[in-house]
Amino acid sequence: MVSKVEREQAAIAAAENDLAERKKRLAELKKEEAEKELSKLTKKVGQERAIRLLELAVKVKPKVAIEALEKVATGAQGGAANA
Repeated sequence: MVSKVEREQAAIAAAENDLAERKKRLAELKKEEAEKELSKLTKKVGQERAIRLLELAVKVKPKVAIEALEKVATGAQGGAANA
């Protein structure tokens, strides 16, 4: 006969396994979404430009490149709103 403690341990183990599987599926979904977004954006700017943008970002450090582009994008949006 299985005790309450053993049943509870089995239930916890099953829940932990389920959680691990769900985390794994979530990671796969995030990766797929990132790949789709990258593909969509690459199509918008073209493969050669996307590669050039990434090469330049690597040269100046990605964080610096992102900050500079965000600053330019914010200024461009503000300028378009004022026009």
